[in-house]
Amino acid sequence: MFSWNNDGLKNSLSRGEWTGAIGDLGTMIPLGFALIVYNGFAPGQLFLWWGVVYVISGWMFKIPVSVQPLKVMSVVAISQGLSIEFLASTSFFYGLFFILISTTGIIDWLQKLFSTAMVKGIQLGIGLILAKKALDLIFDHGFILNQAQAHPMVNVILFFSLLVLIIFLQIRRKFPLTIILILISIPTLVFMGYRGPQQPLESLVMWTPPKWGLFLDAALLLMIPQLPLTLGNAVYAASDACHSLWPARAQRVTPKRLAFTIGVSNTAIGLLGGFPICHGAGGMGAHARFGATTGAATMIMGILLILLALIPNAAAWIFLIPVPLLAVMLLLDSWMMMKLTAQLKDISSISVALVIGIISFITHNIALALASGFLLERILNLIQTRQVLPTKETPHD
Repeated sequence: MFSWNNDGLKNSLSRGEWTGAIGDLGTMIPLGFALIVYNGFAPGQLFLWWGVVYVISGWMFKIPVSVQPLKVMSVVAISQGLSIEFLASTSFFYGLFFILISTTGIIDWLQKLFSTAMVKGIQLGIGLILAKKALDLIFDHGFILNQAQAHPMVNVILFFSLLVLIIFLQIRRKFPLTIILILISIPTLVFMGYRGPQQPLESLVMWTPPKWGLFLDAALLLMIPQLPLTLGNAVYAASDACHSLWPARAQRVTPKRLAFTIGVSNTAIGLLGGFPICHGAGGMGAHARFGATTGAATMIMGILLILLALIPNAAAWIFLIPVPLLAVMLLLDSWMMMKLTAQLKDISSISVALVIGIISFITHNIALALASGFLLERILNLIQTRQVLPTKETPHD
């Protein structure tokens, strides 16, 4: 499965890889923050294993394959305050499932259910959801995540100012503004006495054997609700995004390989007491939007996360990135995803993608959106088939 051809792909350490490395922090940081506050994870306990998977993914695929905490599981875990033991066991079970479907070929069979229009619809829905989350960040949080609520207009003014600056200086003129702002803001806020969420120092390696008695609860509460999003967004849409964003370099990326790395990573993470991950399509767009083209970008991000985890209390520093900057990164990430829908040309495919995207945005239920899109696609295909059927000629006397 991972015996690569001699394709000559190499990672690069150009300036774009450094700026693109931090492109997906707008998704990772808010979710990581909530998992620490509500579920009891130590910052280093999360970032160490996410960083390891980031490094391995960049080395293997040679393009910026993102690493993100599983979103549906995150929301349920945060809302219900689930224990680390329960979440680690879920990660192990989920990983075994993905190893099974990737090695048996089931993942290729499932892909037949996901047309191009459905995949683009998922990307559109994820883009719309991320755009809303960017706005939520501005209005629901202070200037930094763990501080008291600031006046929303302060965040709004900073958000639009940074948005304009990043578009014109970084995206158009390739000036690494985002990484410079991060490098300035974190030490400045540390010097001023601000602190990220503090946790007691614990061992980063927490051997957490799976509790098989939790399997049914984990499946019903977390795994089944997460599965449609992982298949749609982190496997099929992620593979499509890689081939759309980096067509000359994405030959190593296939749904089977993405599913396998998700499986192996989550099995290991579960045994080591971490929180499960995926390869989200939105993360690919985030890395691309900020200039990344090779796997060096994700390796840089991974090494940074590992170093933050290994330095005592340093992992909390990453939560000192200003909220308006995180929101800008998240909004640009969402735009990159929504743009991929423009590759559709015929009205039927566009209609299916729009229905999936809109339902995903309104309900946040990817399974419902996919079912609706699947039904609409079948109806449209049936109508088109009837329209092109040859009419039976009546014989002439």
